[in-house]
Amino acid sequence: MTTHLTTVDRDVFLRRLRDRVDRPDYIDRTAEADRLGRLSIDNVRDLQELGITGMVVDPAHSEGGADLELAARVTETLGYRDASSAVALNMHWAGARTLGRLPSFPRRDEALDAIRRHEAVICGAFSVPAGSLDARTARLQCRAEGGDFVFSGRAGFGSMSDAATYAMLGAILIGEDATAPHFVMTIGRFGEPGLVNHHNWSAMGMRATGSNDIECVDFRVPRSDCLLIPLESLKAQRQTDSAFVAFGIAGIWLGLAQAAFDFTTDHVQHRYGYMAEGTFNPAPSRFHADEAWAHTAIGNMDHWLGTGRAVLYDMIRRMDQYTDEHRLTRDLVRTLFHLRRMVEEVSMGAMKTCGAHGYVTDRPLERIFRDMLGGVVMAWKTDQLQQTLGMGALGRPIRFTGPAGN
Repeated sequence: MTTHLTTVDRDVFLRRLRDRVDRPDYIDRTAEADRLGRLSIDNVRDLQELGITGMVVDPAHSEGGADLELAARVTETLGYRDASSAVALNMHWAGARTLGRLPSFPRRDEALDAIRRHEAVICGAFSVPAGSLDARTARLQCRAEGGDFVFSGRAGFGSMSDAATYAMLGAILIGEDATAPHFVMTIGRFGEPGLVNHHNWSAMGMRATGSNDIECVDFRVPRSDCLLIPLESLKAQRQTDSAFVAFGIAGIWLGLAQAAFDFTTDHVQHRYGYMAEGTFNPAPSRFHADEAWAHTAIGNMDHWLGTGRAVLYDMIRRMDQYTDEHRLTRDLVRTLFHLRRMVEEVSMGAMKTCGAHGYVTDRPLERIFRDMLGGVVMAWKTDQLQQTLGMGALGRPIRFTGPAGN
């Protein structure tokens, strides 16, 4: 039996990432990317150089790539400085892990090898296009023509697409027996005729994720470069990746919450008084850090941040120990619910504590706050998670879902 040798020291790996994202040039590029609403390509190149982009399929970590705990540590570390790139990275990881589970075909093998070498990133647009509301319109179609499959249609939320070399494309084959449909999957190479990146992402927060619409305009691929599989077989064989993607996002929330907390504690120790000293402000003033209301607000933020981190990593370490699937599902939902509540409490706590002088465009809290809200509006609903917990406590079947649904 051959024993796989892990060659990555986790502490060194994370320290190198932390040192890189703390550099002034990285911080400046992140702020500029937010102002422009475009993913920072240079930041992605830094992540490639550090071996971050391909880590989830890189055998240097383990035979199956880096595990969920390391992935969450990375998204937390990156989320502290650059939440947009962290979101794009997390969605790229979802695509890379999917490639790793698919049967071999030429384009899949090409993309997977490039990702493992940290030389390429991938995107996939499977959501509603920008400006649309109806998910029934968000799909690709595929038809057979001679020795090719031809893809058409438009879908949104192709996170990482600004930097991507490849796009994951999939569609039900039209013109087949409707009672036994087949699914066609391929990997598009950006630059090929008929594969269009619209570069149209526009968001309040998380605005530099590169989550653009991707369109296929009679995008033609040889059959030998595609995977054709019965749809029911695909559903039966599909391994869910919900926890990996969801807890990667929870790591980003942690990083953002820590950034908001650190900004707040620093701000109140420098913010002195209210109105300008003199005739209009005769009463003695003091630092906001000496005010009871600031202590209370920061104490609440500290509670949610500390418990959020403890709950997330404790759940990650215990996931493989469950024998009862219903109990596991309840604990997964509890974890996600707690982290969402953490984001809500910390974001509003930072705003109320720092006030107008903290929430200005030349200070990082303005972007941190938008990114925190952007992170919690894009997936799940707090009340829905709460309802799921109630149903689970009553013994009714519940399901843990990823950011894109079941």
